[in-house]
Amino acid sequence: MKNDLKKIALGFRWGRPSAQPKSAPVPALKTEGNFETAWARKPWANTARDLLQELVLLPALRYVASPTIRGRERLRHVEQPVVIASNHVSHLDTGVVVEALPQQWRHRVAVGAAADYFFTSKVRGSLAALVLGAFPVERKRASATSARAAVRLVEEGWNLILFPEGGRSPDGWLQEMKPGASFIAARTKRPLVPMWITGTEHLLPKGAKGLRRGKVDVLIGDPIFPKQKEDARELQVRFEEALLRLATESTRDWYSSLKQTDATHGGPGAARWRRVWERGDAPPRARSRWD
Repeated sequence: MKNDLKKIALGFRWGRPSAQPKSAPVPALKTEGNFETAWARKPWANTARDLLQELVLLPALRYVASPTIRGRERLRHVEQPVVIASNHVSHLDTGVVVEALPQQWRHRVAVGAAADYFFTSKVRGSLAALVLGAFPVERKRASATSARAAVRLVEEGWNLILFPEGGRSPDGWLQEMKPGASFIAARTKRPLVPMWITGTEHLLPKGAKGLRRGKVDVLIGDPIFPKQKEDARELQVRFEEALLRLATESTRDWYSSLKQTDATHGGPGAARWRRVWERGDAPPRARSRWD
């Protein structure tokens, strides 16, 4: 299939002229879902990534974001590998999560990155794989390939970073969360670590063309250990509750977070109403039996 696409792109077919006019645009060769990133986890690439992160990426992040990390003690007695899942409001979030991890955890990290954004070209995909340890994840549809790749990485001892919202929030409010991180944790029986990031939405929000300096706060939650016979849906409920509590704890305190509800800090339910209100639209009217 790939060779056929190359022949078409070159305007050539064996034995006869191409049916495609020379003036027609050359189709791009998609490399999203099947982008090969195993090379980025070889020893030489892992060493190069450690150097790039410790000498360039993380010092630059500290200069720009001055991150404050809270809750790292909650990981003190947790064994690797783990599945880390955070809210997502900026491209800075991946670096912030790496910075928040204990030093010894950073050397074996893989990041699930949007296949349709980071892996649409060889250059961008290769840079993401080398610098961040990224691998492609389909976010627009369920993908068995992405799921198998993620499970295999955890089973091989890699700490996995995922953003369950599937993309950056446009306004900082939490979006609907996909169950991928919970599925992987339940399948591998490894701890699911929730994180809440505040502040990156002001430094590099979605759609911004410039980077600002500021302060970022990262709160690490208690690891969630999958229970015996607990499926991904049940674990997802516990994860969402934990993430919402972190959101409250990040702005108030731990005790207040125990009494939180979805509406108190901008969970997906509250966020939908807030977005309607900010647009000035009328709230959706409930349908009656006479409609």
